[in-house]
Amino acid sequence: MLIPLALAILFAFLLAPAVRRLERWLWRIPATLLVVFLAFSAIGGVGVLAGKQAVSLAAKLPEYRENITKKIHAVRQPSEGDLAKAADAIKDLQQEAAAERPPLAVKESPGSPVEAILDFITPFAKPVGTALAVIVFTILMLLNRENMRERIIGLIGPRRIQLMTRAMSEASYRVSSYLYMQLVVNAMFGIPFGIALYFIGVPNAMLWGLLGMLLRFIPYAGVWVAAAMPALLAFAIGDDWSMAAWTIGTFVTLEMLLVNAIEPWLYGRSAGLAPIAVIASALFWTWLWGPIGLLLSTPLTVCVTVVGRYVPELGFLNTLLGVEPVLEPDERFYQRLVALDLDEASEMAEKHAAAQGLIATLDDILVPALGLVGADRRKGALEPARERFIFDAMRRVAEDLEGPGTAATQAGTPCRIVPAHDEADRVAALILARAVPARVTDIDANDDSRVIVVSAAPPQAASHAGYAARRLRSKHPQARIIVALWAAEGDLARSRERLGHLGVDAVVARIADTIKEVQKDPTRIPADDDQHRPARQSARKG
Repeated sequence: MLIPLALAILFAFLLAPAVRRLERWLWRIPATLLVVFLAFSAIGGVGVLAGKQAVSLAAKLPEYRENITKKIHAVRQPSEGDLAKAADAIKDLQQEAAAERPPLAVKESPGSPVEAILDFITPFAKPVGTALAVIVFTILMLLNRENMRERIIGLIGPRRIQLMTRAMSEASYRVSSYLYMQLVVNAMFGIPFGIALYFIGVPNAMLWGLLGMLLRFIPYAGVWVAAAMPALLAFAIGDDWSMAAWTIGTFVTLEMLLVNAIEPWLYGRSAGLAPIAVIASALFWTWLWGPIGLLLSTPLTVCVTVVGRYVPELGFLNTLLGVEPVLEPDERFYQRLVALDLDEASEMAEKHAAAQGLIATLDDILVPALGLVGADRRKGALEPARERFIFDAMRRVAEDLEGPGTAATQAGTPCRIVPAHDEADRVAALILARAVPARVTDIDANDDSRVIVVSAAPPQAASHAGYAARRLRSKHPQARIIVALWAAEGDLARSRERLGHLGVDAVVARIADTIKEVQKDPTRIPADDDQHRPARQSARKG
């Protein structure tokens, strides 16, 4: 019962747009019946045509009997020598063993006319019953599609109307677009393949082209079956190997053209499934429902994936089956560093830099990765040896990066970068130094730079930056101090207000923003709070 129901759902997806369009001029019942009649008549016509071609081929096979026998003997002929003698000996022993067994006489009692009729009808009963059930289910679904949609929404829960509406719309769009694109691609294979087989001389070329178009709907297995049947026929009936070679060559050429050029252009991300998910779903549904399950595997898995995207409790389905990246670029980069895989992490950063540029790579991958390091350090999840490896690897990756914007931005005035507290802040400072021509110095270094950038990485970035900024302001009252709170989350307004009272001129969280601040005029007008701070400090000392 489930197989006809699944097939009916698939046909309902395909036929619903045509029914809706026809309902502009007809009532729903005649519109539905007309569309279903035309659709299944077309399917039946294709089946009748394929059947006639198959009967015609069967009638011609005796003409090729001699050639087929010759080719089979040529292929199966054992080589001369010891192996040939051994094979002949085994055959002789088999014949002698068979001769020793006396034949058993089997008497068949004549059956009744009812049994004869049943024997004739039984092979057709199941497929005909399945076809009728599919047609009936399809008609009922098209006639009651709004009611069924509301019942599904009610089953999930009325509080999720918005989510379920979007999920059903997306599932319908994905399945329909996938099937339509599959039909276009299959026609682009079947029609040229049939024409090529006709000129090659393969009998019943129309049949093989039609079967090739239909069998390609079956993932993975269908395309090989579509190629194997005409190739074997060409091998059997050809006077030499040229017909089989031309047949296989035509198939390979068309398949390579479709796979590498046309399918990516037409499909895009219509199905939204990862390749391994397509293979796994094909195996699962084939095991469950046989060949029909293989045919329905991709549409069914698309629906399951969409449900997983919109139903939080089933989100793991979208994670396992979907094509969208599960981890952000910075998370993938950090994961490889945690796995002590510097080569892959470096390769990821280099590819991103080649495509997006140096500054974007530092801002989108390395700086957010510092935030992930800080989160794990706060939880105590990083042991010291792994933490040292990660910091050293990030330093090396930053030094080796190449790409658009690799040349450091020219600052108009001397600039230095001061790590606020620990090794994480120093690594962030070295990363910034790849984009800004500045020296990385300690907080107590004697330096007359007019622009100072305080580098502070999580955890506790704001408190460490505030302490460093206070010390720097007391030593360099005329310098422009910029605090970089790397990987800071949320609005920086509170941090700007608090650090502004400590003499900080700007607070940033990204390297691109830091570059803009460094390039500004370093001339600083002291705020009132800065002018009164030395007096307050003297009063506290007195």
